[in-house]
Amino acid sequence: MYSQRHRFLFALLCVILLCSSVQATNLQISVQDNIDNSSVPYATVFLNGGNIARTNTLGQVYLTHSGLNDLQIVVSKTGYDDWVKTVSRNETALLVNLSRKTLTLKVSLFDSDTLVPVSGALVNISAENVTMGKQTEISGSALFGVTASTLYSVNIEAANYQPRRTTIDMALENRDVQYWLLPGNRFAIEIKDKNGKAPLPDAEVRINSALVGKTDAKGRLVIPVTRGNSYTIEISKTGYQTYTESRIISDADAIYSVEITKAPIGAFIFVVDENRVAISGADVYINGNLLGSTNQYGRSTSPTLVSGTYPVEIRKAGYVTVSRPIQVSNVNEDYMFVMPFENAVLTLFVKDNEQKIVPNASIYVNGNVLGMTDDRGQYNTRLNFNTPYNITASKDGYQPASIQKQVVSGNATASATLTLEKSLDWGLIATIAAGIVGILVLFAVIRMIGHKRKRHHGIRRNEI
Repeated sequence: MYSQRHRFLFALLCVILLCSSVQATNLQISVQDNIDNSSVPYATVFLNGGNIARTNTLGQVYLTHSGLNDLQIVVSKTGYDDWVKTVSRNETALLVNLSRKTLTLKVSLFDSDTLVPVSGALVNISAENVTMGKQTEISGSALFGVTASTLYSVNIEAANYQPRRTTIDMALENRDVQYWLLPGNRFAIEIKDKNGKAPLPDAEVRINSALVGKTDAKGRLVIPVTRGNSYTIEISKTGYQTYTESRIISDADAIYSVEITKAPIGAFIFVVDENRVAISGADVYINGNLLGSTNQYGRSTSPTLVSGTYPVEIRKAGYVTVSRPIQVSNVNEDYMFVMPFENAVLTLFVKDNEQKIVPNASIYVNGNVLGMTDDRGQYNTRLNFNTPYNITASKDGYQPASIQKQVVSGNATASATLTLEKSLDWGLIATIAAGIVGILVLFAVIRMIGHKRKRHHGIRRNEI
């Protein structure tokens, strides 16, 4: 009895599983764009209100369902309208065509010179076998209903204006675009520097030898011309080579872009020392490159320099290297560089004739007092190389001492000793002399007195 019950339950379970496997159904959903039939990847698929899957890179997704009920399917993708449909439970393949959302495109036109709206202009847009055309209103605008994710070609035509052609890529949002129309006889000239590509203001423009104006801050000049004719265009600017070209200005020419080259100006480098004496043989470097050496007059020239800023460096043995930028703007202008002499530390020792140090001695160089020796009888100063100097030391009680000294180029330090001899003490000598004189006078007085006594005594003896 127990065994039969188990067999019955097992048979019932097998029947249920068999029924379930029979009723399960697979559904393949393919999603594509309704305009170009391209696959739409990563679209979201909702089944009976629940988010269950996203399409793969081929725009496909596979669903497995019980097959007992019809399916409520929604397919959603940014830039497209939602696709909603009830699908039979027996369906095994489903093709979904998503429609791109409708967006608004606003095209606004303005006169490029006056910035006034251009009304009555014809604006045509086209994309994938769809063409629409409208005229701009008094506000200069035209509105179009377009589809998202679509590239449109735009053609604009207006009386007395040059035609305009462009493209607009409609992404996922409404767009408002603006265009400036060039008048039909308007011709723009744009001048730039050939090397730096920077716009050149104040460049003079001549048409058939007649000055028609100067470029603005953006390097542009707008002039009226009659198209289809031949013109000789001449462009000149200070510091640049004059540019001349003859050409026919056609209906297709809107902007005439010209790049001009700077003209050589040249510069003179003048090098002197601290005393404003010309230095010959000094090496001149510009932009890090050796230009040459100064001549006997301390001058070096670079005739090929054009207008601009240049770093200049001057080098010569025995002098301190100097550098600074120069601004070349005028023809053959002089740029002076002053090179200080190289120098070294000179240590002076002051002693007396007994080789004892002499502190607080005054030091003179070429007659100018520099300072006094320290407690060690030393004084440090800096002297230029290869220049003779007269150095003097003096102190009360000593006779001044002088030497000639020249520091040879290349010596980082040098030294010299000045020996002072003690001066005679004239006060002491005068005192001693006065004492001697006093002694002599006293001796003379005593002798005179003694001589008188002797004479007096002799007289008295004769009287007796």
